[in-house]
Amino acid sequence: MSEAENQFSMAVLRKLLRHIEQENADGHDPYLVSHAWAEGPRIFLVYTAPPSSTVWGLVRDTRESIIDPAPWPDVDEAVRYYYLLDFEENQPSASRPGEAEDDSIWWFGHPRDGAPVRPSDIPAAHRYTPPAPPPPSEQSKNTRPDNEPRRYGNRL
Repeated sequence: MSEAENQFSMAVLRKLLRHIEQENADGHDPYLVSHAWAEGPRIFLVYTAPPSSTVWGLVRDTRESIIDPAPWPDVDEAVRYYYLLDFEENQPSASRPGEAEDDSIWWFGHPRDGAPVRPSDIPAAHRYTPPAPPPPSEQSKNTRPDNEPRRYGNRL
């Protein structure tokens, strides 16, 4: 494990958290991150995806691309595909809605060895407090508003 790998995983984690917050601000299905940290090249995120109260966890080794059998070319591509594949396509909010049998974390990604079993097992230092909500992105500002249908009066 090199210093460059540690720096890369921290950069991916920071940028992924910012991306999640921006998507939440833009009105996409929210992901409410409660804990986030990096251990060497691995990143960990613990979150809920309303309306489900299930606690989800994502763990990824940032040395390995999840789309190619090679390292990630840069931080932006890692963030783009982690969000697209692990959040948007996996859609944890659509899984097990409202079924929080216990306070266990439902982990996905790999390698999961050493991942905490419950949020209470995670050190307080890894607690994530989101920044103030960012303003909606330019893309969401430029979307056309939903107009009401035209109503034509009967002239008879």
